[in-house]
Amino acid sequence: MVHKNNKWNISKEKGEEIAHKYIIEILQDSKHNMISLSELSILLNQRTKHIKFIQYSKKKPMSVYMRCSYGNIINFLDNFTIYGVINNDSDIQIKLLDTEITNKKFIEQNIMNEHKDWILIDDEDFIMI
Repeated sequence: MVHKNNKWNISKEKGEEIAHKYIIEILQDSKHNMISLSELSILLNQRTKHIKFIQYSKKKPMSVYMRCSYGNIINFLDNFTIYGVINNDSDIQIKLLDTEITNKKFIEQNIMNEHKDWILIDDEDFIMI
């Protein structure tokens, strides 16, 4: 469940930019651009511990920010086509599907909007020829 009235010191856009930067970095450093969800969560918290995510005057880790803003890390990753979520029984693996992407390219060119979910178009508005 996403809590809507949480007061964070970081905007949702800035939080999304930070999340992408570190998730891409972690996945590129891992073998075959793939890592388990639990390892991703631990590494994400470790690599972002220098960033102050503050909610109601208390410092929180990145994983708590993502859970409050998106429901969980999987919901965040599912919003973008550059990430793949693979379910293997009790083990959930996260894969970077676009291996050519770099943090700098991703953020500077604002490719995040290109990789967001599909947009559905109602075909009744168009005349099929």
